[in-house]
Amino acid sequence: MDKRPKGFRRATLGKIGGAILLLWPWHASASESPSELVRHTTEQAIAVLRDPSLMDHQQERREKFWQIVLPRFDTQEIAKRCLGPQWQQLTEEQKKEFIQLFVELVKGSYQSTLERHTADARFSFDGEQVEGDFAEVNMQILAPSQEKSLSVNYRLHRQGEKWLIYDVVAENVSMVRNYRNQFSRILKESSYEGLVHTLKKKIKDQHV
Repeated sequence: MDKRPKGFRRATLGKIGGAILLLWPWHASASESPSELVRHTTEQAIAVLRDPSLMDHQQERREKFWQIVLPRFDTQEIAKRCLGPQWQQLTEEQKKEFIQLFVELVKGSYQSTLERHTADARFSFDGEQVEGDFAEVNMQILAPSQEKSLSVNYRLHRQGEKWLIYDVVAENVSMVRNYRNQFSRILKESSYEGLVHTLKKKIKDQHV
């Protein structure tokens, strides 16, 4: 683990697992089961990455991909879980700012991996478990660059009429826990303002 006191390392999910965590549901509705929702969204997102008409239009392809992904990404719940107790101390404006920064961080961290690896991957689904307003969907991912398949578990909860993902676990590594550990380390050694500064710098570096 990176021990640098104020550094900010990328989440340690595997490259493919980190990319697949972004394939969140699109057109979510209570009439679709969680597994149907994940399956349909994966197919739609991969279709965008494989679309030959978009190969020479990187920006357009990225915009179309995120139009599929972000509407069903429960940004507030994930940001809240990643920040931990500090979340309750934020003002509404600070919460909005943190959510925006978190989304930009994730997009920048995994975009290139999605484009390089995900389009050629194969997917299989191992079923779902539903208990009340919570569900889990299991997936196996096999990419040409990997010797064995990667296990990914999607954790969803029902919000009104929609199922939304609030965490993804790739090879037993939770995205939420991973980011929470990183944020907690920074908060212990600095402050919330220091964390925001670190996030902004990381996002800026991603665009260099």
